[in-house]
Amino acid sequence: MDKLQTGDPRYLKRKVKGCTLDVHPTEKAIVVQYEVEAMILGEQGDAMVGGRKECQKIIRLKSLSSNTDTSSLARKVVEECHLIHPSKLNEVEQLLFYLQNRRQTNDDQGKKRTSPRDFAPYTPVELNEEARINSIDEYLELLYEDIQEKIRGATLIFQLARNPDNLEELKQNEMALAALARILREDWKQSVDLATTIICIFFCFSSFSQFHGVITHFKIGALCMNIIEHELKRYDLWQDELQRKRKAYEEFSENQNLRKEHEKSLKKYQSLLTKQEQLLRDDEGQRQLSMCILYHISMEDRFKSMFPNTDCIPQLMKMIYDSGEQKMDFELISLCINLAANKLNAQLMCQGNGLKMLMKRSMKLKDVLLMKMIRNISQHNGPTKSLFLDHVGDLAAQINLENTEEYVIECLGSLANLTIPDLDWALVLKEYNLVPYLKDRLKPGAAEDDLILEVVILIGTVSMDDSCAAMLAKSGIIPALIELLNAQQVDDEFVCQIVYVFYQMVFHKATRDVIINDTQAPTYLIDLMHDNNAEIRKVCDNTLDIIAEYDEEWGKRIQNEKFRWYNCQWLEMVENRQMDETGEPLLYGEDEDSIENRDILERPDLLYSADGIVSTDGAISPEFYTNLKNGELGQSYSGSVSEFASSAHGPADRPVSAYGFRPDEQLFNYTTSSQLTWNLVNTNTDPAI
Repeated sequence: MDKLQTGDPRYLKRKVKGCTLDVHPTEKAIVVQYEVEAMILGEQGDAMVGGRKECQKIIRLKSLSSNTDTSSLARKVVEECHLIHPSKLNEVEQLLFYLQNRRQTNDDQGKKRTSPRDFAPYTPVELNEEARINSIDEYLELLYEDIQEKIRGATLIFQLARNPDNLEELKQNEMALAALARILREDWKQSVDLATTIICIFFCFSSFSQFHGVITHFKIGALCMNIIEHELKRYDLWQDELQRKRKAYEEFSENQNLRKEHEKSLKKYQSLLTKQEQLLRDDEGQRQLSMCILYHISMEDRFKSMFPNTDCIPQLMKMIYDSGEQKMDFELISLCINLAANKLNAQLMCQGNGLKMLMKRSMKLKDVLLMKMIRNISQHNGPTKSLFLDHVGDLAAQINLENTEEYVIECLGSLANLTIPDLDWALVLKEYNLVPYLKDRLKPGAAEDDLILEVVILIGTVSMDDSCAAMLAKSGIIPALIELLNAQQVDDEFVCQIVYVFYQMVFHKATRDVIINDTQAPTYLIDLMHDNNAEIRKVCDNTLDIIAEYDEEWGKRIQNEKFRWYNCQWLEMVENRQMDETGEPLLYGEDEDSIENRDILERPDLLYSADGIVSTDGAISPEFYTNLKNGELGQSYSGSVSEFASSAHGPADRPVSAYGFRPDEQLFNYTTSSQLTWNLVNTNTDPAI
C-alpha cells in the first residue's frame, strides 16, 4: 500500500485482475490486456472509494528471429513482466512460436503500409510542440476555438493517434472523439486542412478491427462518402472554370489580361487540387481498397440495382479488357461476379462486344472466375440469354477437353441456364458427343458431387426438347438417374433436380412410356410425395399428376395414395371403430345403457359411420372416392371436387400442386348441430336412423 500524501490517513490499494495475452496484429510483439482495480481505504482498512480501468501493455520483441530459442525467451518475458503470472509460461511460448513462424503475406504487407505508424504525416500547420497523451484535455479545449485553433488541436491529437499504443487511451475519451466527429460533420466545408486531419485520426482507428466500433458509432463512413461526393463535384466545377478561361485565352491570345487571369486560375487550381488529393488520397494504391468497398456493397441485391445508374460497369469492363493475358485482380473479378447476378448489370456487360470479349478471354486463359461471371450473366431471361446462341458450341466444346473440373463445372452451369426455344439441343448433343459424357458422370463416385449435380441440371434443361429426351432415354440415362437417386437420397438438392428431370421427361410420349413401364420412377415419386422438403413435394405432385392423366392404373394408385395420406387421421379413427365392432374394448366405454340414454347428437357411432366407405375386410373402398367425385354423397361436403381430383394439364402446362387441402383440414364442413342432423338423416340409407 502506498500513502497518498503526508498526513493523509487514507491508503490506496491496487490490484491487477483478468490478464489475457495475444499477439500484435502487425508487429513482433505480445499484447497484455489487464484490468486494474484501485480502492481507497480508510484508517480502519474499510473501502471508501473504488474504481476499475482496462489497461494494455505491449511487449515488443525486436530480437525475435527464426533462430531464437522461444523457450528461453518466454521465461525471460515472464520474469521481467510482473503482469504475467508464471502459470502462463506455456501460453507465452506458444505465442512466441506463432510470431516466429508468421509470414508476411501480401495482405499483411498491405496492412503494414496503411498502419497508423507508417501513415504519411499530414501537418497543415507547423507545430513546434510534441503531443503528450496526458495533455489530451488541453487539446480537447482547442477544438472549441476558431478554425486555426481547431486545426492545431486536431493535429496534436493526430500525432497521438499515429502511435498504436495511444489508441486504447483515446478510445476511452469519448468526449474528445465526439467533439472530433461533430466538428468534421459541421465544419469540414470551411477548411480542407481541418477535414483532412480529423479523417486521418479516424483512419488510425480503422486500421485495427478492435476499434471499428468507433467508426460505426460516429457514422464516419457515411460522412466520408458525403465528403467525397462533394469534393468530386468541386473538382468538376474547377475543371469547367479552368476550361472556360483557357478557351477565352486561346481565342484572344493577344489579350495579356486574359493570359494572366488564366495563369492565376491555373496556379489556384493546382493548389486546390493538391489539398484535395491529400484529403481524398485518388493514388494507385487506393484502387484495391476501392474495389474492396464496392465488393462489399455489391453483396446485397438491393445495392446491385444501383450500379446501372453509374458509369461503373463500363469502367469495370474496360479494366477487364486492359488486363490482356495477365491474371486479373481478385477484387476486380469478384466484384464483376457479384454484379453479373443483376439483370440490368448483365445487359450493360454484354453491350457491344462485351460478351464476345469475355468468352474469348475465358476460353484462352481457362479462367474459372471469369467463366463464373459468364455463368451469372447466362441466367437472365430476355435479350441477354439470346446472345449466347453464338457461343453454345464454344461452351460445349470445353466439356470433353482436358480442362480442370472447376472450369468444366462453370461451363456446364452456363449451358444449363440456356433455356432458349431456338436452340437445337439435339444437334449440340450429337455434334459434341455429350450423351456418353453425361451418362458416365451420373455414376456415383465418377466425379465430385458439384460436377455430377451440374450434369443432372443440364439433363433437365435439354430434356425440354422432345428429340433430346428420346435420345437420353434410349441411352439408358433414366436407370442411371434412379441409381444416383438411391445414392444421394439424403441430399435434397440432388433429389429435387433428379425429380425435375423426370418431370420434364413425362411431357414427351417416348420418355413417358419408358418411365412408366420400364422403370420404378413412379414408385420413387410416390414415396417422395411426402418428403419434408416442400420443393421436392411440389415437383413430385406435378409429375405424378401427369402420369395419372396418361396411365389409368397408375392414376388409381396415385389417387388412393393421395387420399390415404391427406385423410390419414380420419382413416385411423375409422379403423379403430372397426376394431371396436369386432369385439375389442369399446373406445367410448362399456356401459351400453348409458350410451343409449344419451342424446342422439352425442352418438359417436352415428357421426362416424363407415358404411359405404370401409369394406368388410377393413380396407378403403375405391367407390367412395368415385361417389364423392360424382356428387353421390349428399350435401354434407362443402368443398369442390377439384380440391380432391387432379386437374388435367396439357403437355405445355406446368401444373401447380394438385391439392388445395392441408392434412390438418377437416374433410366435412358443418355449420350447426341441427344442420348436421338433417344432413345425416337425408344422406344415410339405413332405415334404423
